[in-house]
Amino acid sequence: MMLVEVPRASDSKLIGRTPAARAIRSDRIVRVAMELAAEGGYDAVQMREVARRANVSLSTLYRYYTSKEDLIMDVVTSEMESLRVDLVRRPPRQRSPEGRAGEAFVRAFRAMILRPGFAHTAMSASRSPSAFLPDRDLVPDRGMSPHSFVNIAAETAWGSDHSPIAAEYRALHMIETIWVGSTISWLNGELSANEVEKRLRLAARNLLC
Repeated sequence: MMLVEVPRASDSKLIGRTPAARAIRSDRIVRVAMELAAEGGYDAVQMREVARRANVSLSTLYRYYTSKEDLIMDVVTSEMESLRVDLVRRPPRQRSPEGRAGEAFVRAFRAMILRPGFAHTAMSASRSPSAFLPDRDLVPDRGMSPHSFVNIAAETAWGSDHSPIAAEYRALHMIETIWVGSTISWLNGELSANEVEKRLRLAARNLLC
């Protein structure tokens, strides 16, 4: 006997089939995943629980995200966009490009401090920290997302009119590597938050000057 899953009434009622409706559904799923991550870290982000809280069927959730890691990477992307918005709304006051870039990385780390469960989730995902560190050589890469961590830092450092040269991109990727490693060390209790911030500012100052 074949069991046919009946779509939840709430699914069709809430979003229907339009692109805008699908975007609403995706936003809800990402928000729920973030809440679970903040509550209990990587292990708390279970696809069945995400579907239940987002009020969608499990099969619908898997049509959007083929794996838990795919979903977590979308959550990370959402956080990168929040970081970009914050940096535009509250531009760093540092006068030098290296000072402003350092502030971008520090703010990203402070966001992790506020939600250690999310920090643990992002760093524990099977493809993490690839959300921050691309697998290929991007020095520079015009096809790279403008909302990637490195491009957010570049825009914060030099402004949107500046096209980073290869050496600048390479330096930003090196700082990004330090950011990821330092965040993991902080999660493991090996570094204090204050020490992480000092390292990030020092790295930006030395690598971008």
